[in-house]
Amino acid sequence: MMFFGSPTIAVHLLRGIVGIAFVVVALQYASTLGWWTLVPAIIAFVCLGGCPMCWTVGLVDTILRRKKASCPTCGH
Repeated sequence: MMFFGSPTIAVHLLRGIVGIAFVVVALQYASTLGWWTLVPAIIAFVCLGGCPMCWTVGLVDTILRRKKASCPTCGH
């Protein structure tokens, strides 16, 4: 079961790029748009799977799952 990870590393990196972009938008326009910046902040939260640390844990999980799947010694 993948709680933090993604099916592939590319998908996970794309989620991270989109999430960080929405964090930047939310922070950039917080002083002018007020409560409306919650919309990109929530989108960022969903894309990152929580906080940036959660995204990092998911990246490590995705990489380890890929290494385990391509391991020649265990046959997976």
